[in-house]
Amino acid sequence: MKLRKLSAATAMLASGALILTACTPGDDGNGGNGDGGNGDATETQNGENGGDAEAGVEEGTGGEFDQEGALYSTIPDSGAKAEMPEGFETNGDTIISSPGAVPFINVNNDEAGANSTGNSIVSDRMSSGFMYFGSDLSIVENEEFGSYEVLSEDPLTVEYTINEEAVWSDGTAITALDYQLGWAGQAYADTEESPGAGFNPSGSSLADYVPDGFQAEAPDAKTFTMELPEYYADWQLLVSGPGVPAHIVAQESDMSVDELSTAIQEGDLEALEPVAEVWNEGLGYAGEWDPEIALSSGPYQLAEWNWQGEESGGSVTLEPNPEWWGTPPGTETLIFQFVDESTHVQALENQDINVIEPQADEDVKLALDDLAETGDVVVHEGDIASWEHIDFQYQQGPFAETPELAEAFALCLPRQEIVEQLIQPVYEEAEVLNAREVLSFQEGYDDFVAESYDGRYDGADVEGAAEIIEANDAVGTTIDINHFGQPRRAAAVEIINTYCGAEGAGFDIQDAGDPAFSAELLEGNWSGVAMFAWAGSGQIVSGQNIYSSDGQQNATGYSNETVDEQWDVIAGNISDEERTQALIEMEQALWDDLHGIPLYTHPGVVAHDSSIANVRMTAAQTQVQWNAEQWQRAE
Repeated sequence: MKLRKLSAATAMLASGALILTACTPGDDGNGGNGDGGNGDATETQNGENGGDAEAGVEEGTGGEFDQEGALYSTIPDSGAKAEMPEGFETNGDTIISSPGAVPFINVNNDEAGANSTGNSIVSDRMSSGFMYFGSDLSIVENEEFGSYEVLSEDPLTVEYTINEEAVWSDGTAITALDYQLGWAGQAYADTEESPGAGFNPSGSSLADYVPDGFQAEAPDAKTFTMELPEYYADWQLLVSGPGVPAHIVAQESDMSVDELSTAIQEGDLEALEPVAEVWNEGLGYAGEWDPEIALSSGPYQLAEWNWQGEESGGSVTLEPNPEWWGTPPGTETLIFQFVDESTHVQALENQDINVIEPQADEDVKLALDDLAETGDVVVHEGDIASWEHIDFQYQQGPFAETPELAEAFALCLPRQEIVEQLIQPVYEEAEVLNAREVLSFQEGYDDFVAESYDGRYDGADVEGAAEIIEANDAVGTTIDINHFGQPRRAAAVEIINTYCGAEGAGFDIQDAGDPAFSAELLEGNWSGVAMFAWAGSGQIVSGQNIYSSDGQQNATGYSNETVDEQWDVIAGNISDEERTQALIEMEQALWDDLHGIPLYTHPGVVAHDSSIANVRMTAAQTQVQWNAEQWQRAE
């Protein structure tokens, strides 16, 4: 399991929530999520990076953005979606993939209960918007949908223009009111401080940073503006897709579009109560849906919904949206099956599923390598934007009673051995991670680490750890290593015990792995250390929720004035150089205080039927299905 790093609250990225993972809560995103790089906007949805390719396919050569042996309609040369060649048409075929076990539950992907990988992946195919995350975590402007322009820096004012051809799947124009409804879903939600209209959104970033909502000449306008009273470094993530169709929500709430617009503008909570009910679960929920209500703003629309419960199972079938104005989708039928990742490799071998992204471990790698040797399967390997780490609990337990013991644990922690024994057999280029806000595969990582980390925990210093333990009369102190019960983490605990346990530095190391730990983690109801992964994408300030004194995801009681101050700087309107320096100072403080210790970035693996073109791995949370509208079986 990997947890998603929340933004300051949640962005309105309605065409795909950034998530923790299938079984834990999270929030925002438009096909991408979380923490990490500062990607600059590039060109179009299909990226101005292909150009003149003839119809047909080309074989990848193993470049920076393509996989050797895989097929492509256009060889990608950036993290953006490749521009499909002239004449690209929908192929009358079916392609099946699985985003994991937890199923699609709600057509409204911005509702809190919809925050899962399965929901986002399906929703993304039925959505479009102003931006998306590229495979390299860059922010890519989607010119097929519209454009946006900064009108003023102080206060930050952005003008958004929706493509004149952009319509819902019933032919109704996508307008400013659709976006204002998305804002209302956050602004008029119930909170602990005050009752609202009953909306249940996955977060509140848009309402927090844009308290007055969007401004437009009329509800049906194609242009609207957003003004932020206070600068927000991740402002590009606040607005992307239109969410749900306002005209349908109005219809189902027994009001006119003008009445809905007025209720939103005036903050009429009573009038908005039936709207909230429709917005929450009334557009298609748990397999109950109406094709005239569950509309699409993307290349695909809902065709079938086989619901088998909230835990796992079932499937969703998508078909082309007849009103889609952009590049045609590559395949007539996309099927998403919600099955456990442990079954994916066998399902691929049996041709029951055509594209998979299982959790990478040594057994999976060996099995996929065998399939690749047949020539029927192509395997992609690389880093993904999820990073394993260990956090110290300072609110109770041994590190609260004797903080010096955190230093001892850090000294004996065998990070290199963990990577060599557990990660490099899966992905041989894996290395120990020495930063939190810049990942090891990102540009500038080496320079960043050189400035922020002095190498003090590079090797396991068992003797140094033992000296600290003995000096504090703490030999035999029990250290619980909490995790979600996965075999790889259990194996890591065994390695740690060799160095830090009774035969090593002198702790009593206990494997406290438990699948139910997810419910306790962010509540802080644990002691010792927690070993888990944060998942990120292209956000700048999501880490503020973890490391700041009052952060929503600060579950360890950590507090440092320098860290708090630097996060305020990082979130502000400053240059990239100033932001990097602030991040360095923040990282230095986190190392000095031992908030926690990074271990490694997770290895990723994707495998698919070798006849399917345009399958691309991504580092972002959107998984391999991030460009599924471009998949097409070669003829």
